[in-house]
Amino acid sequence: MFNWRQISSDPTNKEAQLLLDGALREITRIEAISREEMVLDFCRGRSVLDIGAGEHDPSFYSSDGWEHGQIVKVASKAVAVEIDPKLCEFYREKGFDFRCLDATSDVDLGERFERIFIGDVIEHVNDPVALLRFAGRHLAPGGAVLVTTPNPFAPRVLAKRSKMDTHYVMANLEHTRWMSTSTMYEVTRRAGLEMSALRWPLCKRAAPGFKKSWAIFTKRLALMAGPIERAFHEYAFELRKAE
Repeated sequence: MFNWRQISSDPTNKEAQLLLDGALREITRIEAISREEMVLDFCRGRSVLDIGAGEHDPSFYSSDGWEHGQIVKVASKAVAVEIDPKLCEFYREKGFDFRCLDATSDVDLGERFERIFIGDVIEHVNDPVALLRFAGRHLAPGGAVLVTTPNPFAPRVLAKRSKMDTHYVMANLEHTRWMSTSTMYEVTRRAGLEMSALRWPLCKRAAPGFKKSWAIFTKRLALMAGPIERAFHEYAFELRKAE
């Protein structure tokens, strides 16, 4: 994994930043699949630890788009971690394996997983390094972590300010930070992991035939018109244990 400190002690050094940009380009994967397919293919046939699976509110349980419910269907084993006791109790009563704990803590479940999914969680926590260390602690040899998080450079972020007529850009009010490629790269390094892929699925949800083809076509047009981060609403980072 590229370490900018080997180039300069100055984190704003131009050469170091350009080299990091090159390292990120090498692991960039633009994929003709949906986000939904990316997550499910990542988990399919594997033992999975899903961190922050409760989705804020039990109402998500009845939704076809509830990710943990979909993951359970394809994984060989699925365990969820959730900090909210009420959500844990609700989902346990539904038959799901929910463990109530803080995923930024030093807790060790005593189990190791082939896949760890952290879907739109890292922007909520107090300590993102501790979150990734927790994930690394539970990663089986050869396993991988998939982290998704909103993209602060997406046009819809600024569009929301105009739509709401606010003076300042409003994030989800529970978020503690925005992540980007460079900040995530540094957080990953500090956690003792390495970024193996920066993934960009070309559509959000799986759709039949023409709808999927059209979604992919329009996204490719957006990629031709400007920088990659202007074409996607969120990041998807795939991580592995540092060698």
